[in-house]
Amino acid sequence: MNHIFRSWANWLIILSACIYLLPGCANIVPPSGGPKDTLAPRLMGINPPDSTLHFKAKKVSFTFNEYVQVDNVFEKLIVSPTLKRIPSVTFKLRTVTMEIKDTLAPNTTYTFNFADAIRDNNENNPIQDFQYVVSTGDYLDSLQVRGFIIDAETGKPDSNVSVMIYRSNIDSVVSKEKPVYFARSKGNGAFWFRNMAPGDYKLFALKEEDRDLQYNQPKEMIAFNDSLLHLGQQNLNDITMLLFTELDSTLKKPEDVPAEDQPEPEPEKKEKDKDKEKKKKRILNISPDLTDNKQELGKPLLISFSYPITKFDSMAISLTQDTLYTPVEFTTTLDSTRTKLYVNFDWKEGKPYELIIPKESVADSTGLQPNKSDTITFNAKKESDYGKVMVSLTLSDSSKAAISDTMHYVAQLIVNKEVKYSGKIVRGSWIQKRITPGEYEVWILMDENNNGKWDRGVYYGTPKKQPERVVSFPKKENIKANWAVKVPVSF
Repeated sequence: MNHIFRSWANWLIILSACIYLLPGCANIVPPSGGPKDTLAPRLMGINPPDSTLHFKAKKVSFTFNEYVQVDNVFEKLIVSPTLKRIPSVTFKLRTVTMEIKDTLAPNTTYTFNFADAIRDNNENNPIQDFQYVVSTGDYLDSLQVRGFIIDAETGKPDSNVSVMIYRSNIDSVVSKEKPVYFARSKGNGAFWFRNMAPGDYKLFALKEEDRDLQYNQPKEMIAFNDSLLHLGQQNLNDITMLLFTELDSTLKKPEDVPAEDQPEPEPEKKEKDKDKEKKKKRILNISPDLTDNKQELGKPLLISFSYPITKFDSMAISLTQDTLYTPVEFTTTLDSTRTKLYVNFDWKEGKPYELIIPKESVADSTGLQPNKSDTITFNAKKESDYGKVMVSLTLSDSSKAAISDTMHYVAQLIVNKEVKYSGKIVRGSWIQKRITPGEYEVWILMDENNNGKWDRGVYYGTPKKQPERVVSFPKKENIKANWAVKVPVSF
């Protein structure tokens, strides 16, 4: 009994001490594990070794200084020259094993580029651009081809583009055969072929949708070099390839065919469609395109209809100006879809306007009219609501040497890849007034045919031609109301 009493007493003393010391206990912090590991795995050995000659092995083992894993190696592993069957790659503890399933060609240098697929097991730190090079012959090929992929329409570098090299100079080879050498562009658009053999090569690039390394879909972006690469004793550097989507009228989907070219639906389907249409409550809506109920100066007022209209009485529509409702003369234009009406007038800054569209003045093919007459009241913007930009272009000596003297240049102001304002650069400058305040990218279009817009290239066609090039600048220009901005650009 005394033993049991002493045991309970000891527990009470310990419990009281913990309660008394509890505030201090809350500040106890477990020891940290030290700084975070940011180092990539370090290669300790390869069997067979890198740069092996007369290579015949079917398995290659890579040993690292820590536990490793492989990430999406099927997509990231690039073998040049290309193989019909991609090697299998497995990992266990500190070892990565590659099994080669194809028969390698004789007297050929092979590069196995893992990109960043090999990573440590704890913090997922990758080994960047990890590669293994061997030769089945007496020596290692060492020639290189380097360049950049640029989106022709935006002037920006494009990453993860498949860059391919062929030994054939036939155009259709890019749609029928796998390339001999293959690489992918990085985030800055750069591509790099290493350990190549001397020879004449065709260079082509493809931003694929299906990853089959063949150009067979019109929506895939492509780039090509105008002439063959003559790779002799010197490396080829600084090749710029312009990426674009080629128009191909021979490959169309139903949604790409104009309505008038669509096949007529069967009579039974027509009746069903009519029944469905009758069940719907159809309303002919009229919607003005106004921002903050203000009309842009120098532009027509845009009116949209919810259905194409077949009846339109322009004489019944009235437009008045000022608070006295003074009638003014104007013109109207319907677009080809007959769903958009443009009201043309020289708006006076800051003035109030009222546009009246009587319900009887418009109707669609079924006779449907608006529920009531529509009165649209709005004000024209003021000149002080806009900003102004002055773009000045300077060409470097190297650009002058590389670009034709007859080249035309167009300045473009861009929002979300959409051209909002553009104009030809005359005597090195372009001035644009009435710019809606906001942030804009500045692009310069190298307008070869002087039509004021970007033109795509042609690969399958006569004559074959490169797309027009755009040069973009990373800095966004903040254009404010009632303010002028000078934008000097050069390349």
